[in-house]
Amino acid sequence: MHISTTVLDTLIRPRLLIVSARYALRDYNRAHRLARLLGLPMARSLPTPHVALSQLLERERALEHARRTHDASWSASEHVAVMTALLHEALLDMHSPTAPALPCPDAISPAISA
Repeated sequence: MHISTTVLDTLIRPRLLIVSARYALRDYNRAHRLARLLGLPMARSLPTPHVALSQLLERERALEHARRTHDASWSASEHVAVMTALLHEALLDMHSPTAPALPCPDAISPAISA
């Protein structure tokens, strides 16, 4: 089982966040957006969807914590951008026959949305 089917199925986020991310999938350009979201240097090649998915999950967890604690540094547009990339990488990972299965990270637990 891929990480995308085990972890993403347990995430509970506000409906508006998910709907916005799904809508943004239409215009998502992996080559243009992923490096910026992961903070990669310009000359570095992009990671595989499997690796990118793990890194994006960590970033999304931090954004979700900031959202829940009403941290002033939380950005709705950044959260939507990360969720869009997360959904895109999950789709790529699910359709990749060579991607190994990752165990579900313990740090990500389902949370009840406010």
